Amino acid sequence: MRVIVAGGGTVGGQIARALSAAHNQVIVVENDSARAAALKAEGLDVVTGNASVATSLEAAGALRADVLVACTERDAENLVIAAMAKRHLQIPRVVARINDDANRWLFDATWGVDAAISSAGALLALIEAPGGQGQASAPLEGR
Repeated sequence: MRVIVAGGGTVGGQIARALSAAHNQVIVVENDSARAAALKAEGLDVVTGNASVATSLEAAGALRADVLVACTERDAENLVIAAMAKRHLQIPRVVARINDDANRWLFDATWGVDAAISSAGALLALIEAPGGQGQASAPLEGR
């Protein structure tokens, strides 16, 4: 699978490393040159540029991508990236990170988002699951 990760911060870097380790073709688009260099030093493919600009995404192979993950630290930027990826670049699947759960209502097909996730929303869903136990992967005792 060909994946573009827009934003190479903590979350974007983790996603890129995990997808790459699973033998996907992953390219990170990162605006910060120092962060881009650090990701390159880890062996990731990186395009240094602004993912909100079509030419940066095109340089990352957007016209051949199967999935784009918009995971910058700004919701407005993630929405712009998602809309451009879906409508202009016609990337089949667009996944977006929600930084502020109050903005969740914006992250839908209107903005080109096929799936959206918020760390706070995911944690709340686990906490509010029946019994308050959610789907924790391992018991907390002994950690």
